[in-house]
Amino acid sequence: MQEHDHAPLREAIIAVTRETDLKILVCPEDATQMETGKELLVDPLPADVKARVAWREKFWLTDEALSIYTRSAGHFGNEMHRPIMCLGNGVPAIVCRFVEQTTKGFMWRDIGLGDWLFDLDQPADRARLPATVLTLAKDPAAAKAKAHQAREVVRRHQADTMAVLRRSLPA
Repeated sequence: MQEHDHAPLREAIIAVTRETDLKILVCPEDATQMETGKELLVDPLPADVKARVAWREKFWLTDEALSIYTRSAGHFGNEMHRPIMCLGNGVPAIVCRFVEQTTKGFMWRDIGLGDWLFDLDQPADRARLPATVLTLAKDPAAAKAKAHQAREVVRRHQADTMAVLRRSLPA
């Protein structure tokens, strides 16, 4: 399923590099994904696109990754932890998932980002991913506003949860 799960991401990379001034950074979520990103995302790209794509060949720790994400236009990929880190910092993040993953990606629906959640096992979701990524890239103000709105939903849920704990726990 490697090609199946990475082809829509490659299409999004091509669209963003050809239709905006943005560059793309391909980076892993964990050390097991280092070569996968290069082989399935970077290597097959057309030469004009590769010129605007950087591949992070060494694994990085959370603090370094977060310092890059917070300066980015946004994120899209097949994992869940990076999008959470991005959204927590007001950075737009698109989540792609597939049946072998857990249901954790569904939280994107719960916080108002259902249209930024893609099930790569569904042909319609695969088809709409590149255009959605391109929309995020072409209208960063709207994307950031949407990310901030979702982050506020999370903060409200967290505040409500902590209030329940305060009421429930002995002083």
